[in-house]
Amino acid sequence: MKIKDWAAPLIAIVFAAGISAATLDATAEDTEDLQERVDVLETKSSKQEIFDLKIEGVEARLDKMEDLMGKMVEIQQQQAINQAKICQATNANCD
Repeated sequence: MKIKDWAAPLIAIVFAAGISAATLDATAEDTEDLQERVDVLETKSSKQEIFDLKIEGVEARLDKMEDLMGKMVEIQQQQAINQAKICQATNANCD
């Protein structure tokens, strides 16, 4: 066999190996980039979950405060009614 018979396949093999190596490197870089993106998204997701839990706690406290305020208004209304009844029964000037 002549050198020309070996040269063409050898060049094709070297060229294919170079392309394969470049593709492998590019794929490795893409994988690293994707892993970084996934890490960022996971961090944001966990932060959002914590934020959502905090919001739920605040909403629960606000609901309790609203209930307490409603009860206070009811008590004040009853006190005003009682005071009006006392004033009426005693003919007092309760302005």
